[in-house]
Amino acid sequence: MAELADAPDLGSGGYSVRVRVPPLAPNENEGNMEVKVEKISPARCKLEVTIPKEKVDAEIGSLYRMMQKKAKIKGFRPGKVPMSVVKSLYRNEILNQALSNLIEKTYPEALKETQLLPIKETSIQPETIREGKVFKYAVTIEVLPEFELPEYKGVSVKVTPIEVTDEEVEKELNALRETHAELKKIEEQRPLKVGDYVILDFQGYMDETPLQDFKATDYMVELGKKQINEDIEKKLIGASIGDKKVVKLHYPKDYQNEKMAGKEIELHLFVKDAKEKVLPDLDDEFAKTIGDYQNLEALKKDLKERIKLRKEKIRDEYIKNYVLNSLAEKVDVELPESLVEEELKSMIERATQFTTPEVRASLDLDKLRKDLYPDAVLKVKGQLILSAIAKKENIDVEEQEVEEELKLLADNLKVPLEKMHTPYVITRIKTRIVGEKTLVFLKEHANIKEVSREEINKQEKKTVREDVKQNEVEK
Repeated sequence: MAELADAPDLGSGGYSVRVRVPPLAPNENEGNMEVKVEKISPARCKLEVTIPKEKVDAEIGSLYRMMQKKAKIKGFRPGKVPMSVVKSLYRNEILNQALSNLIEKTYPEALKETQLLPIKETSIQPETIREGKVFKYAVTIEVLPEFELPEYKGVSVKVTPIEVTDEEVEKELNALRETHAELKKIEEQRPLKVGDYVILDFQGYMDETPLQDFKATDYMVELGKKQINEDIEKKLIGASIGDKKVVKLHYPKDYQNEKMAGKEIELHLFVKDAKEKVLPDLDDEFAKTIGDYQNLEALKKDLKERIKLRKEKIRDEYIKNYVLNSLAEKVDVELPESLVEEELKSMIERATQFTTPEVRASLDLDKLRKDLYPDAVLKVKGQLILSAIAKKENIDVEEQEVEEELKLLADNLKVPLEKMHTPYVITRIKTRIVGEKTLVFLKEHANIKEVSREEINKQEKKTVREDVKQNEVEK
């Protein structure tokens, strides 16, 4: 059985984190179906369902009659096959279908009866189904665990005052100069140096045979940026325009390109031309080219304000994360492993999405999983805490907020807006918005104190992430 379509994830629309597990005594519904719940752990339950023989026989009989009508058996007209023949030929098929149908029909009823909200069904264990006998099956499910929220208002956080130094402004100015620099041809005959842009023609040879896929014309590279092989760069630094150089490149036997593995390539280089970067003067005219600034001082003032806003945003995120981590340290609860695995999978995908196939193939995924596991646990625990606080404080999301996010997402993906109106997308957006609002709520109710950097360093450093890492080591 697949996961239920409406099974909640870390918040899924609502923000409930409590699951009411009824006592182990059987419950009876209208069809005399018996349901028992065994609490295996805070995050796992076993649902045991017993279906009376009357329901079992009714389902099996219905399937036999349907098969009798549509069965095509040589020697009998359609719909006239004796039931004894149908049973002898299709008994196993009918019983398997009856088993599947009964679980599919009664499982939602059992969930409604027990008020359980499953995250995922981890196993389904049916007993043998027989005519004239009750049918039993058990489903092990993951549920959101119960836990007590610690006091979440007034969490103490120490931060440093926000200051912007002249050096930081100068660094931003120099970065702007770099982006507005011009490349000019080197007219004088001088040795090439770090920072110069070299224009090359090159041809590679293997056993004196030219390699068609190892040549280029007008190939430009900036020296000192490690854009090319270190041996090649060493040959170019100190060279002059018009020089010809030969570099021997040795490739190891385990090199990722099999054609090059264990081979030696002789690379013939021709320094065709060179350019140097010319930075603009740092004056009022430069400021005017950057934007609507009257002079250099106006640009500096704006840069200082931008740096301040950037630092405020970073500090704001630090405060929210610190408060959430502090709360997580006080919550000791077993997490549904499927949620941790889902988060871990997303983290691994994000960590590897921009790598080349060769790099991905060489990754130690077991080590990557181990390194990211504490972060996944922290993320899931944090979301459970945020969901619980949101429910307690009645923090919700307006439909207009969801629509605005859907429109923005549709515009970014360049797809029609109606394609974004799916339960999955809407649930994710609601969960994210509520989480963000709850983090803002926690920050607004935190006890924030500005202190020196020395006092910040004394602030308790141990986090829930380190606790999880230690637990993994101990395991």
